[in-house]
Amino acid sequence: MTPVYLQRGTLHSALGADLRAAGAALQRGVPPTASTFVLNELQEPRPYLDQVATGESLDQQFDRLIGETLGEPAGALDDCLLIVASTSLDINDLEDRARHEGGFSPDHSTSLDLIAEQLRQRWGFADAFTLNTACTSAANALLYGARLIAANRYARALVLAFETPSAIAQQGFGALGLISPSGHYRPFHPQRDGLVLGEAFAAALLTVEPGAEPLAKLLGGFSACDTSNLTTTREDGSHIDWVMRQALRSAGIEAEQIGLVKLHGTATGANDRAESNGVRLLFGDALPPLCVLKPWLGHTLGACGLSETLLLVQNLAHLPACDYASEALLPLPSVPLAITDDSLLLANFFGFGGNNASLVLQRCTGASS
Repeated sequence: MTPVYLQRGTLHSALGADLRAAGAALQRGVPPTASTFVLNELQEPRPYLDQVATGESLDQQFDRLIGETLGEPAGALDDCLLIVASTSLDINDLEDRARHEGGFSPDHSTSLDLIAEQLRQRWGFADAFTLNTACTSAANALLYGARLIAANRYARALVLAFETPSAIAQQGFGALGLISPSGHYRPFHPQRDGLVLGEAFAAALLTVEPGAEPLAKLLGGFSACDTSNLTTTREDGSHIDWVMRQALRSAGIEAEQIGLVKLHGTATGANDRAESNGVRLLFGDALPPLCVLKPWLGHTLGACGLSETLLLVQNLAHLPACDYASEALLPLPSVPLAITDDSLLLANFFGFGGNNASLVLQRCTGASS
């Protein structure tokens, strides 16, 4: 795979109003305080991580995110592809309209493609398309953007990923028994009890040339669907192992060169078992340092491929410890990790429906924190 650079990443999340604030909160070691929603079937509260309130409309948030990522002046974008990655589609807008207008009408519905097209027209992007592959949406957007740039289809690509889990998502995950009743988000803990949904808006600009201050280099990656099951992946870890190996192969590196693995870590039973088994199949007893980031951002679903990637590469000098490390299925850090800037990173994103993706990254030395 032809490497590409991630430029000027932007993140709005529960952890902070921007990427710098999120990094500062991560270093303080205090996770964001969750709000709650009521699970209808059981009439019980469940945790939920709202992004830091901005008071902006969805369009205003998109425009601010794009503007912060492109910088000033943005200039002409007729050589730049826009890729919008999400699983939330327009469900939030539909729910709001149904409440305000006393019910739902079919002509209320818009598609994620329409949102992307409106942004393309407003900003002047060369083209726009969308990806919705569950938790791998943004990771796949990075891979597709890199491939299209390498094929000389576009000079640049802006990946915009967002997740604002709606009542439908909240109630759906809750009905499946996947949302933590306790609110303690503990990936790979033997008594883990599910995930905590989180909101995020994230963006990054991809280019072949490094530019002034690139955040990281995407060296390789791979994505594939495990079709052995309708909802999950093989718990023996074999498909996850294969995806990680193919990602390393695309980057031309060996497993023993990896300096850190960012685990997907949903804290759901089957997914954590599958990932734990897959990681051990790949690395054997020589496991590199491992980290999990969802306890800090929440599970940002389709946005996690970018929200977690940005948080990871910006905070290699201080990645959080786990207070349950001694009990975890994998050797998670008991003290904060400090990873050198030149380390090779493997970032995992394993989605609902068995779509699995891994990225191989390297932070750019001298990138601002």
